[in-house]
Amino acid sequence: MATLAQLEERKAELEEKLADGDLSAEAGLERIDRAIAARTKEIAYSQKRLAAVKQAVKAGVAKEDTRPDKVAAARKRRAKAGTNKPINRF
Repeated sequence: MATLAQLEERKAELEEKLADGDLSAEAGLERIDRAIAARTKEIAYSQKRLAAVKQAVKAGVAKEDTRPDKVAAARKRRAKAGTNKPINRF
């Protein structure tokens, strides 16, 4: 996945092409704009989750208990099943 900085660089390149009169860069510019918006939204969500975990840990909640329910449930299943059992792949 491209970083936000890489997307911004690519956007600047496409804007230069568009300014030079290359109309084929317009479609690429629209795709880059959508990718930047999606990446920005994903980063904001990650920062929000991280802030919530930090606040919960500061309040005294165990770090392991701050994981999303899906992750916590999978962790509990693995613990209950035991890690010493061989995996039957057939």
